[in-house]
Amino acid sequence: MTDAEFSSGATSAAAPEDAPLDLTAPPAPTLEKTAAAVVLLFGVVMLAAGRAITLRNETGGIDPRWWPSAIAVGIIACGAWMAFNALTRRRGERDVDRVGSHGWVHVMATVAMTAVVLVLWQVGVSFLVLAPAYLIVLNWVYGLRNWKSLLLFPAIITAILYLVFQLLLKVPL
Repeated sequence: MTDAEFSSGATSAAAPEDAPLDLTAPPAPTLEKTAAAVVLLFGVVMLAAGRAITLRNETGGIDPRWWPSAIAVGIIACGAWMAFNALTRRRGERDVDRVGSHGWVHVMATVAMTAVVLVLWQVGVSFLVLAPAYLIVLNWVYGLRNWKSLLLFPAIITAILYLVFQLLLKVPL
């Protein structure tokens, strides 16, 4: 059933019994516009708060106001894109997974694993041990079970995070 048929209430009288059931959400233009407005408002508030950070001395270039402002501009751009799509009634890609109980299992496993990692990190387990273990478990839970997703991806992501935060920004992990 297409979006136009769904929104007009048309149904197919000759729907075979073995046809897959369409479990995607119907169009909700009001909700899409509201979500876009909330994202835009959040971005504008974050930009104003980021620019209001007071500095002891102006350094020029990247300062404590830069990152919040850059993130806020990205949020505003996403909100503007959402608003454009909502106002022009453009539909996003509708190729989504079917509804099932496995989604809740994924969410609960993610929350549980995140809690375990945070507790272990507070106890003093090294980031270099926790980060790849966390990514390996999450990849396994979400069905990514080849060697690249279980070994290569966690190693690369952990290395990038370590290099950026520990060595470049001098933020202890």
